Amino acid sequence: MENTRRLDIPGARGKVEVDGVLGLLYKVRIDGQVVKRTRGRWPIPMRNGKTATLSANGVIPGFQTLRFEGEPILKMGAHVEPAVKVAMFAPVVLLLWGFVGAILTVLMLLTNIILVKNPQMPMGLRLGLPLVNTAVMAMALTLIGVPSFLF
Repeated sequence: MENTRRLDIPGARGKVEVDGVLGLLYKVRIDGQVVKRTRGRWPIPMRNGKTATLSANGVIPGFQTLRFEGEPILKMGAHVEPAVKVAMFAPVVLLLWGFVGAILTVLMLLTNIILVKNPQMPMGLRLGLPLVNTAVMAMALTLIGVPSFLF
């Protein structure tokens, strides 16, 4: 699976593609030129002289759905299994360790997104690594004495 995906937009002037579909951040390009996002939308020039819009919705970085004139055209992260998506959120448990746990939660969530979207990673590792990493980090926080609301 490539990190750049061509969007099939009928009537678009030029080749429209999304670069970075396997990561956190992505860019929309037309004929290799990056298109700037304005008011949450990318303007797509059409062959008939009009301009259509491409928009994204979704909260989780890297798992947004791109919509062309309101119709879904690309769902990023669709290849990730539901169990893996749930395991990706295991670091939320670290919020119990206060401020330090919150910082680690954010960092681990962002790295987990990149991990679970990697199609070269075997399914077992995509499912197990977020869980094991969270357990190891929780033990480390407990051993170094970061206060926990559990204990």
